[in-house]
Amino acid sequence: MAYSAEKSNGFASIQDYFSARAALIDAEQQLGYEGHAKRTELESAAEKVFQNQKTSERDNLYGVNKDGSGCEAGHRFLYCLDLLKKSKIAEFAFKAPKGCLLHCHFDAILPPDGMLSDARKQDHLYIKSDVPLIREGFFEHALPQFTVLKEQVPLTETTNLFQPTYIPGSWMKYSSFLEMFPGGVERAESWLTSLNVIDATDAYHSRQTVDGIWQRFIRAVILGRSMLCYESAYAAHLRRILWAFARDGVFYAEIRFAMNYQFVIKSDDGSRDYSHHEIMQLVSDVLKEEIPKIQAAGLVFYGIKVIYACMRKATKEAMEWCMNTCIELKQAFPDLICGFDLQGQEDAGYPLRYWLPELLAMREKITALGLDLPFILHAGETHDHGGETDSNLYDAILLGTKRIGHGFSITKHPLLMQLCKERNIAIETCPLSNEILGLNPTTKTHHLPVLLSNGVPCTINSDDPGSWSADVMSHDFYQSMMGSNNMSLLAWRVLAEWSIEHSCMEAGMKKRVGQEFNEEWIKFCTWILETKETE
Repeated sequence: MAYSAEKSNGFASIQDYFSARAALIDAEQQLGYEGHAKRTELESAAEKVFQNQKTSERDNLYGVNKDGSGCEAGHRFLYCLDLLKKSKIAEFAFKAPKGCLLHCHFDAILPPDGMLSDARKQDHLYIKSDVPLIREGFFEHALPQFTVLKEQVPLTETTNLFQPTYIPGSWMKYSSFLEMFPGGVERAESWLTSLNVIDATDAYHSRQTVDGIWQRFIRAVILGRSMLCYESAYAAHLRRILWAFARDGVFYAEIRFAMNYQFVIKSDDGSRDYSHHEIMQLVSDVLKEEIPKIQAAGLVFYGIKVIYACMRKATKEAMEWCMNTCIELKQAFPDLICGFDLQGQEDAGYPLRYWLPELLAMREKITALGLDLPFILHAGETHDHGGETDSNLYDAILLGTKRIGHGFSITKHPLLMQLCKERNIAIETCPLSNEILGLNPTTKTHHLPVLLSNGVPCTINSDDPGSWSADVMSHDFYQSMMGSNNMSLLAWRVLAEWSIEHSCMEAGMKKRVGQEFNEEWIKFCTWILETKETE
């Protein structure tokens, strides 16, 4: 029975009613992601196993106590991390091929463990703080930062962070800092980790606000970025990221690199600065070395491209410098640089319309040079419906953005959602990031299911997973699945296929990655059925 939009005056029987009901549900589903792909027989069989397991875990693994405490499925991620060790759906998420990761930031993709390990080996590394580390409150609220220095700085009463006479901002050799830290090296690294990684108390305490958690997050990023201030740390961090992607089922990624005004990294001995051009050459060299190793290990991985990102709160001079540098880098590294973006908290930065003269001039220059360098703009990462930040969505679309980063508020704009469908603009959703940074209280209230129900092209992304102890991709897939009845294996597949379609890969590579994904998806669905048979 096909659904008719005409108002019904009654039904001949209960069966007719339920037939009409089923037709109505099917008609609506065809407007969403279900209308973009049909399940194969293998997928349907795997889906049945998958949904039975999902229901079982919602009923048995998760639960709420009589006092209201506990963990619901799709509830606050950081409270429920321990339960994932017992979750079969989490195992499915880790095993699933993810397609492409299109929204993540270089500095915060991984937790600080690797950076701290690198730091132990660096003889020219120094640390400073904005307060002396002499009492508990100072340890809790300090903002340490790192650099490498060519000349040795002697340890004195004014450079010793553990003395009340320490002058804030003075550099102390990091090896001395580790030796003198109360409790030793392990405690020192644990303290630095606590400042670099957001925990449940940070994210969920009863008086936390969006601006408050953003301030905590920005301080964590400042610390983490400073730990990557020298060549070997920068390169090692990128190598770890590439392997983490491949091991987590990510076939390809587009990473936003914070290339702010006159940003540099230093040589390991602190004797020279690396320009943006030299940094991109370093990235290119690491990719050429590491990708063949990853592929030789039997992992499916096709590499990364760079979205050149600068702070939306920059000065006019700094923004013009960044835009010109981005264009120069695109000319020098045409296969590496794939887009331009403004980053930083939208609510605290300048809106896109503030930068319209510069953005339009940049677009004109890009066109004149015949470059393939799209805008890939953050927009709508806000609660501010109808306000200045929310209006970034209008400007991003008018400026021809290839994708929209976050787009959290776009579901309040029916016309803009329709334009995204018509113009094939994908929304880069970031479920865990939006929860932890205060936009939605749990994944259950995220906008991804609304976009899927409306057939708006979108992708799942992890944003800054290292900042909250998440995997580079799997945890966002898992939490999205458990947070919505609308999510299914088919949804995972469509989201992955959309991520390939809306990437900046050239057509030939898209085709290869798409074929590889289809092969890996069949293996994945087969594996789900095999796990059921062996239980």
